[in-house]
Parts: sequence; structure tokens; C-alpha cells
Amino acid sequence: MRESRSKPAILLQEYPFGVLLASLMLTIVGAPLATKFVALIPKLHGQAAIAPLVLVLTVAAAYSIWSTARNRAAFIFLGGLVVALLCLSTLFRHDSLVAVNLVSQMAFLTYVIFVVVKVVFRASLVDGNILCGAASVYLMIGVLIGFIYSFIELLDPGSFAIIPPTGQLAPSPDKVHAGWLIYFSLTTLTTVSMGDIVPATDIARSMVVLEAVIGQILIVLMMARLVGLHVAQVSSGHNRPVAFETTEGRQRSKERRHGRRSG
Repeated sequence: MRESRSKPAILLQEYPFGVLLASLMLTIVGAPLATKFVALIPKLHGQAAIAPLVLVLTVAAAYSIWSTARNRAAFIFLGGLVVALLCLSTLFRHDSLVAVNLVSQMAFLTYVIFVVVKVVFRASLVDGNILCGAASVYLMIGVLIGFIYSFIELLDPGSFAIIPPTGQLAPSPDKVHAGWLIYFSLTTLTTVSMGDIVPATDIARSMVVLEAVIGQILIVLMMARLVGLHVAQVSSGHNRPVAFETTEGRQRSKERRHGRRSG
């Protein structure tokens, strides 16, 4: 019983990037739904609607990079600033406050992406945590650019437009909220844009093209790095299947294999 209770804690400790990946998936799925809350509560603006998701993502990102003193110091500053500004911009609707909040979120995510990329590219072996880190980098870039789109829309309203199911832009188009723009960013990054949101200004179009190119380059770089690590493992004789299990589980598996060989 004690072992079953301690296993989740061991998994959280050994797979911090898995926690980050789970929070990113929650943000991706929940961001488009935030527009429903905006419709139900007229006084609730788009950035406030995704505040719970941003809070969960901030805590998960901080947990994933908490291993070193330098990262902890950066989290205390940037993460604390994000949470404080997130609360203020949620309670008080002011464009300048929302803009500062978005900038702080972009700075924090940029730092987390930098740390995770450094860990992934410096890893000597491919394991479950490294795979979660690589996937997290890809998704974090999509969320980060979603915040950039929100910042552009805040500075220049109308930079992005929603296309109704009729296929023609309505005379008074719906306002594009932050949840919509995160959704649009992820569909652009994966180059499967549904065409329900379109960039309407030159700056917005440039950012969309840049994101589409970054998405393809990132896949190539990540695949090249992970394949290179796998080839290095095979060449060095340390090749083993990548499994999502704890250190204790791996140790028991090794003991069972050793017992079979001895038998």
C-alpha cells in the first residue's frame, strides 16, 4: 500500500517535463473553451477567461525547471511577476495592464523554452522525460506565439478576424479573444489551419508566416537531435527501449532480466 501511494510522487519527481506537457495539453484543450465563458459573462474579457489555464501552466513550468538555484531564482522573479499581473489584469480591465501581463507571460515562457531546449539538446540518453521535454518545447512555442498574437490584437484591434461558418466576414465581426488566438497559433504551427481565423493586417500576416516556418524547422531539428541520440546509444552499447517508468521499476526489470539469464 505504501509503495502504491508513493509511486505518483516518484513519477512527478522523475518526469518533471511530463507535468509540463500535461499542463500544456490542458491549456491547448481549454483555451478555445474560454470563449464560452466570455459569452456567458459579458464583463469577463478574453485574457481573464484563460487566467486559470495560465496559472496552471506557470506553476507546471516552474516545477519543471526547479532543479537548479539559477532556475529557481528566475522563477521567483518571472513566475511571481506573471501570477501577480495575471491577478491584477483579471480583476481590473485595463489595456495597459493586460499588455504588461502579456509581456511578462511571453518573457517567462521564453525563459522556460530556453531551459528545456538546453536540457533536451545536452542530454546524453533519450528517456521518457527527454521525450516529454521535446514535445513540451514544440507546444510551448505555439502557446508563446498565441500570446504574441494577443499582444498584437491588443495594440491593433482587428489584426485577426473570425470567419463565420457562412464563409464571409460579418459586418461586425466577433472580437478575437486570447483563447481563440492560442487555438489559431497551434493550428498554424502544425500547418493545419482551419481557416476560421485569418490575419487581417501586414504584421499579423508576417507573424503567421514566420510561425508556420518555425514549426517545420523545429520538427526537423528535434527529430535530428533525438535520432542522433538514439544512434549514439546504439553505437555505445547503451541502447534500451524508452519506457515511462520510475527508477525502482527499471531496477526491478533489470533484476528480473538478470534472474532469467542466471536461470
